[in-house]
Amino acid sequence: MKGKQALWFVGLWLAGFLTLALIAGAFRFLVHLAY
Repeated sequence: MKGKQALWFVGLWLAGFLTLALIAGAFRFLVHLAY
């Protein structure tokens, strides 16, 4: 059970990191378009 929990934790962390990177990228793109 411990290994599965660790896998879940890593998966959620990666998903959160990718989401943040995506939002930052989109924001940067919009700023680039605006100016």
